[in-house]
Amino acid sequence: MDQHEREDDGQESVLTSDNKAAKELSISAEVDVVGSTRRRLNRIDPYDRVDVWLNAVQDQLCSYSEAVVANFYDTLMRTEASAHILSLLSEAEMAHLKTSQVRYLTQVLSPGISREKHMSMAREVGLRHTWIGLPADILAQSFQVYRAVLEDTINTELPNSVTLQSIIMERLSNDLSWQLMAYTEAENERANTLENIRQIISTAINREDIIRETLQRIVKIPGISGVEIISIGEKYGLRCELGFGNTLHESQPQEIMEWCATDPDNLLLQAWRDEKPVHIDSIQKELSPEERTKAQAIGLRSMAIHPILNATGAPQILMALYSPWPGYFHPPWQQSFWVSLEQYFGDRLETLEKSSVIRTAPSISLQDRHRYRELLQNDGLEMWYQPVVNPGTHRIVKAEALARLRDGDHLISPYFFLPAFGSAQLLSLFEKGLQQIHKDAQHWVAEKSFPPSLSINLPPEAFHHPAFLQKIARWGTNHLLQHNHLDGTGPLKITLEILETGTLDEASAQEQILLLRKAGFRIALDDVGSGESSLNRLRALSIDEIKIDQSFICALEKNPDTIDFVIILANLANDLNMACVAEGVENDAIADMLASIGGLSLQGYLYAKPMQATELAGWASEYQQRKEPAHPHTIHGWFAKWMQITRIVRSSLLHMPNLLNDFTINDGIHKELQENLQNLPLNDAHRQQISAAFDEYGQSIIASLAMQRYGEDIFGLLNIGEKNLKTAVYNTL
Repeated sequence: MDQHEREDDGQESVLTSDNKAAKELSISAEVDVVGSTRRRLNRIDPYDRVDVWLNAVQDQLCSYSEAVVANFYDTLMRTEASAHILSLLSEAEMAHLKTSQVRYLTQVLSPGISREKHMSMAREVGLRHTWIGLPADILAQSFQVYRAVLEDTINTELPNSVTLQSIIMERLSNDLSWQLMAYTEAENERANTLENIRQIISTAINREDIIRETLQRIVKIPGISGVEIISIGEKYGLRCELGFGNTLHESQPQEIMEWCATDPDNLLLQAWRDEKPVHIDSIQKELSPEERTKAQAIGLRSMAIHPILNATGAPQILMALYSPWPGYFHPPWQQSFWVSLEQYFGDRLETLEKSSVIRTAPSISLQDRHRYRELLQNDGLEMWYQPVVNPGTHRIVKAEALARLRDGDHLISPYFFLPAFGSAQLLSLFEKGLQQIHKDAQHWVAEKSFPPSLSINLPPEAFHHPAFLQKIARWGTNHLLQHNHLDGTGPLKITLEILETGTLDEASAQEQILLLRKAGFRIALDDVGSGESSLNRLRALSIDEIKIDQSFICALEKNPDTIDFVIILANLANDLNMACVAEGVENDAIADMLASIGGLSLQGYLYAKPMQATELAGWASEYQQRKEPAHPHTIHGWFAKWMQITRIVRSSLLHMPNLLNDFTINDGIHKELQENLQNLPLNDAHRQQISAAFDEYGQSIIASLAMQRYGEDIFGLLNIGEKNLKTAVYNTL
């Protein structure tokens, strides 16, 4: 009797009168199920009337499921990625997970499950595996584990053991395929979600909208149970601006964490200071007892804190994300996803805040829109002026003219009226403003009360109207060129500021800029560093001046390393024979940093807020009577001056080491900086720490010079010296 005949005889012994028809279910197929033996089988649909086989071995299948799950988790614990995830679970959670897995596998192998039900279950489990970061290749190994245990568990002497194994193997194969399909679906969903959020971010019209709409979309992502935005204030006080879902801080009013300033290990501050994400794989293991208690109550298991950075890498706000799954943010694809989103978010926030107040303004009623246009048309425009000074020479360089609208006793800022203006109104605003500053300047020249040098913003729309620019050029020819001033008073100097983020066709813009310069105007590129085209425009356009975007300047106090970028821009401007202005100077520490590196003119509230033309002469008189402090006079200024020296030292080591041949730590600029340090308002401990680190830095220069002579790594020791000195300064800050 051959094998098929033995199977048929054995089958007769277990069939009842109600299920004998199962014997005849079939089409032919070839399956390799045990070792290398091949058998021709009647192919059976593993979900259709197979209870005759599965009912007979349910006890063995339960044992099989337990053995498979045990071996599967033994396999997972031998792989670093999955072992890390499992290590986050408590013993009770691990036991529950295994029990759930046994129950799932038992259900997969139960007689009554349908193909549709199995597919739905498998895809749901697959999605959960993607959320906790189980690698797909580890999941694929499970099939081999299942197969090996199957061979050891299912008794090959049982009647129809080959058919039974075939049914089980096909179900397991389907289970794996459907789970892996969920991985692909999850990957596609991530891409779609990222694009969806990118669309939300790109179309939001103000800061509030971009934060609210982005958070509302994020909280819908599978595996995310809460998200919040946290802003940082003075003395590192943190405040939750907005939150959705289950979060740790959204319910805390105003300043959430006075304790943050005194807690150096606070994870929110760590993300802010390090300017990189912090991932908490297990809230129960890594946060404070109070936070653990709250997190447990609302079902939070893992957390990620992402600083939303601007173009210079300085944080603007923090985004905190929460998940009910431990280790949810650990997988590399998760980190990549959130970093991409963080970059879109940061770029858009910065663009909204700086590219134009038009985009950040609130919606305007039709009544206000008409009112603002009427004020512009009916002489409601006033030009206010904010001075620009050179702290090194204590000289007033010029003033920037800024538009306001006067409505009776009420003064309206551009934040409100610019969104009401179309292209025609913006060009009219510029033309009227130009005429007004010329009139004011004539008054100052007559009284000799203020230098006749001004700047005014030229709207990007002007470059799309050649006839308008030609009209402005004719005005400049008549009012700005020297040969029109026979009285010897000298012409007015007017700088037209072009917004760096404005949309310009550089080829045609260059031709129009040359026309304006020929007419006597100076040209400044405004907000340099805020967009992607700064260097291209500096190369392609004839520019007289650059204005460093204020986001770099405002970040200096809390992120002194940003001064390196400012130094680069200032040096570039100097190399290209351009003036360089830093705007947004709001306190003495920032002013001291900029004055200490030299070569910059400064503009900001520290020196003066925008004022009416009648107030400018009085301010100028008062400013010129002030005594400019020596620079540097703060640790911020000292740090900036040292950062400038480091660039010179590095360049000399690389290109002209002979310049450093006679360097010692007892003379030259090193001695000058050491003397400056002794005069700073520091406590003795901080001064000694910085002084010692500074001398070590000097020794690293000498050692690097020696290495350069022998062709060795010239920057290794220098990097260490710089890092140690920065650490000492940051400890003081």
